[in-house]
Amino acid sequence: MESKVDRRKIRTKNLLRRALIELIEENGVEAITVSDITKKADINRGTFYLHYRDVSDLLEQNKHEILEGLKDIIVNLNLPDLLVYASKDEPYPTIIKVFEYFTVHTEFFKVILGPKGDPSYSDQIKTFMKNQLMNKIPEWQPEESKIIVPPGYLIAFITSANLGILQHWFETGLKESPEELALIITRMISKGVLNTTGLL
Repeated sequence: MESKVDRRKIRTKNLLRRALIELIEENGVEAITVSDITKKADINRGTFYLHYRDVSDLLEQNKHEILEGLKDIIVNLNLPDLLVYASKDEPYPTIIKVFEYFTVHTEFFKVILGPKGDPSYSDQIKTFMKNQLMNKIPEWQPEESKIIVPPGYLIAFITSANLGILQHWFETGLKESPEELALIITRMISKGVLNTTGLL
């Protein structure tokens, strides 16, 4: 059973995360001070320093924690499985889970990946995705001769395209559900960009 101390710690960290997100959206990352954070979260400085060294530490720990949760889902991505769902014109469940995770942490991702956020974070996500794809492509397609473009370009295209779709989803107010967006991506991956335009 979760202790009162643990619940208090979680509550404090959530208050600090929310304060951080709101302040980044208002002023940008560079302008934030510990005093700004504690005032916004309505906690004292001593409590802040029980958990974090400074604002940078607060930001880095939150970035790391949320990215680790995303990694736990993405590692289960399997292209052959995705193609099975695509053949039935159904969204791939792992992609649904990815977007459900983004929905839970919408405010964080929207601000961090936005114009006042931290540009390095999208690079961290892309690097992880690239590494995952680089490791998995040999498993999915043992015959390298069948890959008709250099793998590096293929991986760069996939990672950049997916981040672009994510940012567009945020910018347009998350109009589509995780299931709808997962189906869009499932179709684009399986059918190719030109086929989804209806021109072919």
